[in-house]
Amino acid sequence: MIMEEVYNNIPTWDNGTWTITDFDSKEIFSDYILNIFKEPGKYNFNEVSLLFNEQGEIFRLNKVYCTHPFKSKDFIDYWDKEKQKCRKGVIFKSDNDTWYITRDYYMWLNFLPIFDKEQQKFDFAKIRDAQYHMALYELLAELNYKHVAILKKRQIASSYFHISKLLNQLWFEEGVTLKMGASLKDYINEKGSWKFLSEYAAFLNQHTAWYRPMNPDKILMWQQKIEIRKGDRKTEAGLKGTMQGMSFEKDPTNGVGGPVKYFFHEEAGIAPKMDQTYEYMRPAMRSGLTTTGMFIAAGSVGDLSQCNPLRDMILNPVSKDIYSVETNLIDNKGTIGLSGLFIPEQWSMPPHIDNYGNSLVEDALEALDKQFEQWKKDLSPEDYQLRISQHPRNIKEAFDHRSISVFPTHLVAAQTRRIEEKEYAYEFLDISTDAQGKPSVVNSNKRPIIEFPISKKTEDKTGVLVVWERPIKDPTFGQYYAFIDPVSEGKTTTSESLCSIYIMKAPVEVTKITGGESETYIEQDKIVAAWCGRFDDINKTHQRLELIIEWYNAWTLIENNISLFIQYMISRKKQRYLVPKSQIMFLKDLGSNANVFQEYGWKNTGTLFKAHLLSYTIEYCKEELDVETKPDGTIVKTKYGIERIPDPMLLKEMQEYSDGVNVDRLVAFAALVAFMRIQQANRGYSKRFIMDDAAKNLQKSENLFKLNKGLFRHMGNKSLNKNNGFKKSAFKNIK
Repeated sequence: MIMEEVYNNIPTWDNGTWTITDFDSKEIFSDYILNIFKEPGKYNFNEVSLLFNEQGEIFRLNKVYCTHPFKSKDFIDYWDKEKQKCRKGVIFKSDNDTWYITRDYYMWLNFLPIFDKEQQKFDFAKIRDAQYHMALYELLAELNYKHVAILKKRQIASSYFHISKLLNQLWFEEGVTLKMGASLKDYINEKGSWKFLSEYAAFLNQHTAWYRPMNPDKILMWQQKIEIRKGDRKTEAGLKGTMQGMSFEKDPTNGVGGPVKYFFHEEAGIAPKMDQTYEYMRPAMRSGLTTTGMFIAAGSVGDLSQCNPLRDMILNPVSKDIYSVETNLIDNKGTIGLSGLFIPEQWSMPPHIDNYGNSLVEDALEALDKQFEQWKKDLSPEDYQLRISQHPRNIKEAFDHRSISVFPTHLVAAQTRRIEEKEYAYEFLDISTDAQGKPSVVNSNKRPIIEFPISKKTEDKTGVLVVWERPIKDPTFGQYYAFIDPVSEGKTTTSESLCSIYIMKAPVEVTKITGGESETYIEQDKIVAAWCGRFDDINKTHQRLELIIEWYNAWTLIENNISLFIQYMISRKKQRYLVPKSQIMFLKDLGSNANVFQEYGWKNTGTLFKAHLLSYTIEYCKEELDVETKPDGTIVKTKYGIERIPDPMLLKEMQEYSDGVNVDRLVAFAALVAFMRIQQANRGYSKRFIMDDAAKNLQKSENLFKLNKGLFRHMGNKSLNKNNGFKKSAFKNIK
């Protein structure tokens, strides 16, 4: 059915009377549906909702839909009207409430029974506002020429519903091409979703007037047609639509050619290469700049290494051309943002559903809180996180790591909160050279890159220099250190890597003199500046790094697996800023990089980062810097080393870290911490003296006293003359 037909002649139940509703345009119809679209728990279903699946209830009681004589006028009229509802959907009006049942949802509720696990028999799906919500979301996506991404809890009958959506098109529309795929063949073959398709088709052919034979009629390939004879000739009859299944075990682009009306990706949460499939499928769903088909990705989260494409679609819907909705289910703090459709555990959760299919969301959340607390007591941390990821209350719970983090998660979370609460002042600066060729900074309106991982579609990857503390005046060498994780190229569409630089201030032993009293303490090292980004012209990337290093006069550690920046600094005769390999003591201590023949920098080989450098960073975060106590000695607050890290993206990489995750910032920071710690152990602290005015005046007096005493210390010293047996005059050389 073409899009223009969707919004005309829609069967409408208006407070007991059946009528027809027409809309003047697709845009008006879309606005109408958007006005109906709310969220589970707020749809206010009442006794009218019992009409949503009235035909299914009739069959459940009588084991037949229509009792009128076969092919009689009433028989034909009944099946024509039901066909219209299965093609147009149905509007229900009750006083001030209006609901629209989409064509696929209506057909599913009334004509496509599923296997009910609770009853252990085939029965029709019960009315649930979460499934109604999902059906409206997909209609809105289609009306707005967008694609669909659904992250869902388990046991929401998503596979049954989406197979019915495909079958609805195959049964009633002419010449449609429909496809479904999955990362593994067993998800879609006779053991998987194709089984549901076969069950639906058998039921429709047996119990409705809509007989649809298939030829071919084999697993993973159907076409709706039949061979007939007209006179002495063979020909074909039928709607000629096709339904095809495919797996992507060997090739994520398998079978993606040709125009497609709907493509359903089964088990999208267990599909590590779905992003490639999606991009290859998109041309098949377009004609020029017009979207003609829809990609539907739906699934629960599986292993985290396999769900990144779904995660990207859910959390970055706009960049992926996914229909986005505003939600407060991003995390447990009620953060509001745009996402694909997320169906949490608290929606349509038995037994917290009323008799009409409304979700009792608050009751469900209260029950879940108690359940999760019990799981937390009974399960290991890994098992607990895995359990809640399958029953998520928010998107963050679905995608959180399931293993114990190597970083102290409570400290990382607390520091993230401090940053969010603006405890760290910062500036966004653009850096360039002034008239004398020296580094100069001005305020910038740009913002740092906050995507993790960064999308390949992000056009501006230049970022901005973030400064938490400007360099002191005329810093000496050794007061600041830098680390660079370089990039090998400028403009690219194949790499997500960014260049990272961190500037850290070295720890200082400070002696503060006030009047006649002195106090000595350690001013801890800390991150004072960071830049993460890249320019299309790699020379501009190198210039940005050079200026930041010069501004802070920072001794710089660099990964030398990419030598372009090292060569750049040598060509500029500024290699004095680069730490030679011979000075990187952690390489010597571990016997690492012995076969790396570079004069400057280090190479992150083997297990160097994971087995050695990472431990320095973990201890840096956990280090106790200070404690606040009550008079009785009770500790009120402990200040930890992580409070020296003001960069939220570095903390994000700590949270997300696991084997195989690209953590450029974390690698840079870990190497810098290791290098500085060993430097400190070998060289000790640099020293700084702070004196108030009184102390400065006193020092001047003491210096003057020392000066006077030093110049004339022998004048008038008779005992000295007597003891030495000769007279010494201050004016002996005057003639």
